[in-house]
Amino acid sequence: MSMTREAFEAVREAIVSGTLEFGAQLSEVQIADALGMSRAPVRAAFIQLREMGLVKIVPQAGTYVFHPSAEDVRNMSEFRSLLETEALRKAMAKDRGRVLSGLDGTIDDMTRAIAAQRWDGYRRADSAFHMVIMNGSGNRYLLKAYGLTSSALEALRVWLQGGTGGYREQSFHEHTAIRDLLQDGSIEEACDLLSHHILVINETLPPMTGAPSNGRGDRDYAAALRR
Repeated sequence: MSMTREAFEAVREAIVSGTLEFGAQLSEVQIADALGMSRAPVRAAFIQLREMGLVKIVPQAGTYVFHPSAEDVRNMSEFRSLLETEALRKAMAKDRGRVLSGLDGTIDDMTRAIAAQRWDGYRRADSAFHMVIMNGSGNRYLLKAYGLTSSALEALRVWLQGGTGGYREQSFHEHTAIRDLLQDGSIEEACDLLSHHILVINETLPPMTGAPSNGRGDRDYAAALRR
């Protein structure tokens, strides 16, 4: 793995997992020190993260974790809904058995994670559920487009699942219901539920109170960027 890729994966994981909060300013120097590398790979990783919508680079000011507006969330979720429902139709037409087997596996992983209260494991299984659909489409252009918003929306899901309102429980039940509809051959009904599952974030996302953080403080990047 290249150092740029290592830095990219470490910072991406910290953002998506919620370890680095929305709007937080990122220290290129401190991240490089924590990862045991020079600043150049970290700087290159920031550019890649910006392309995924996970950071904002402000000239002469610094690099910040994204802090989405309600309109940003709506646009990202609508885009993802269009891509993923079409991918589901293609995947089921291409290899129904493989899709159902993959979804079963991710739901089993979610069930075990819930029982053990391993929420990071639940997050990974949740993402894997959706990647079964996207990979099953066999369309690399759909996959590439999906990558534009998937990480940002994953970070928002983690934020919601850590709050009140039963969002994680609702999410789990919708995953199983989508799988059940597909098993019954009700593909369009499954697509409708999948779309709702993605777009519901616009109804449940509470306002992000306060201005984006701009202080680095004494953040322990060595702990935040666990590898």
